[in-house]
Amino acid sequence: MKKMVSVLLVLALALGVCGAFAEDSALPAYAWTGEDPVVAAVIAYMQETDFGFETPEGGVMIPTPIILKTEMNADETEATVYGNFWIFTYALKGKILETGPCGENPGVIKLEKKDGAWAVTSAEFAGSGDDYLEDIKKFANGDEELEAQFALTVGASEDSILPQFQRAAVVEYVQANGLDIEAYQDTGWDPVSVTD
Repeated sequence: MKKMVSVLLVLALALGVCGAFAEDSALPAYAWTGEDPVVAAVIAYMQETDFGFETPEGGVMIPTPIILKTEMNADETEATVYGNFWIFTYALKGKILETGPCGENPGVIKLEKKDGAWAVTSAEFAGSGDDYLEDIKKFANGDEELEAQFALTVGASEDSILPQFQRAAVVEYVQANGLDIEAYQDTGWDPVSVTD
């Protein structure tokens, strides 16, 4: 009987430890759920390059492209995508995704369709400092409206459209994976609900 109690105790402890690991397990990898094959190729490129942003251990990287304009050639085998290609990383704390390393990458991505699949052929992103605004001007190539739209993709801008894109990307991720997550929180800011 003593042996049986010992075996049951060991089994209960083992199950308890496994349960603890299950609760602290890593977040599932991000997978885009949309249908646009050009956007899918852009997101795959962003995941591949990660722009040097390291995902926290057990966390997740969620590409958050703000696509401002897409130009197609006549036979729709080449595309040029203008936008700010944000990368966000998150770690789970309770029921909140806490933002880790993240950043913007305004630029132009060129893609080509071969054998029915889109792939990135080149990408150019704005430099830092004085080059930042000059590069965006160059990307816009005289299109003042596009240049103004680039300004709205910056997080610090009062009129920024970034928050709506960030929230939409997190909501999509949470719903696609059936996660019990209530909000995400950028450092120094209040949590943003993803449940309503």
